[in-house]
Amino acid sequence: MPGYKVQDTREIKAITPAGSEQLVYRVWLVTDRGATGTVDVPQDKWNKKDLPSILKAKADDLDLAFAVTE
Repeated sequence: MPGYKVQDTREIKAITPAGSEQLVYRVWLVTDRGATGTVDVPQDKWNKKDLPSILKAKADDLDLAFAVTE
């Protein structure tokens, strides 16, 4: 069990600090502990190899508040 559930995804064009456009995928997550948040995944990381670790890391960050208060 990954510890999170993907609620929604959107393909968006983000503007970089240099002013160019970059395609990213915005992913909305809900963790098993009820924390919610989003993560922007660059197009080159949107694959079976990289995506699970990115989503797991974000879910762990979202659950950090629960770990601190326990």
